[in-house]
Amino acid sequence: MSVIEYKKKGEISFMYLNRPEKRNAINTEMADLILHYLSEFKEDDQARVLIITGAGDKAFCSGRDLKESSENSDAVTKKPLRGRLFNAIIQTYKPVISAINGSAVGAGCEITLASDIRLASADIKIGMPEAKRGMGASFGATILPKLISPGEAAKILYTGELLSSSEAYQVGIVSEVLEDNEKLLDRATTIAERICECAPLSVQRIKETIWKTMDVPLFQALELDIGPNVYESEDRIEGAQAFLEKRKPQWKGM
Repeated sequence: MSVIEYKKKGEISFMYLNRPEKRNAINTEMADLILHYLSEFKEDDQARVLIITGAGDKAFCSGRDLKESSENSDAVTKKPLRGRLFNAIIQTYKPVISAINGSAVGAGCEITLASDIRLASADIKIGMPEAKRGMGASFGATILPKLISPGEAAKILYTGELLSSSEAYQVGIVSEVLEDNEKLLDRATTIAERICECAPLSVQRIKETIWKTMDVPLFQALELDIGPNVYESEDRIEGAQAFLEKRKPQWKGM
């Protein structure tokens, strides 16, 4: 059984973190496979949106496999997650949705923070307890204050306490809370389908703009031209024509 299950349904790809007996903790094998399938997703012109979720019903991802880390320190020092895994999620430049079906802790939480859209089921716990483990939460400490209030981010990071679904919603870590895991995946799929109705180059440009201007001063950011040139694309002409003809556009991604 593979520790990552990757499959496609039409233009939507699904990645299941598949070590339920270990609460989907990330070992080196899993990290390498996540990167492999992220690359496959990025290069697949027929794949428009990726949904990441956990196998089983107890955990999305409980973080780095600390047992492997203690037994094989090279697993952490030679293959850190920060510069590989989380950056790769962002740099797909296609939308990534985290369907958080259970606890998302440490690196598991950071996977969700690197995603574009975060949805949660009602009974999850999410957060970064690294301060309680003598670790640094380097990616989380960098990105979380940019996504929510810096004060709220500091409280979460300094205390290492986990948030409930409703608390994560209140501070803006997740955008929706669903009743159960079935409704969670249905909702993630519905959002993915709506994204697929839009022009792929436009979505790519918007994602690149969001991430690449996150720390750029407003007026400097407004001067930037980021991502593919949609204004001279065939899809821009098709989008306008389809609107006038009251039909669905036929996107070419060019």
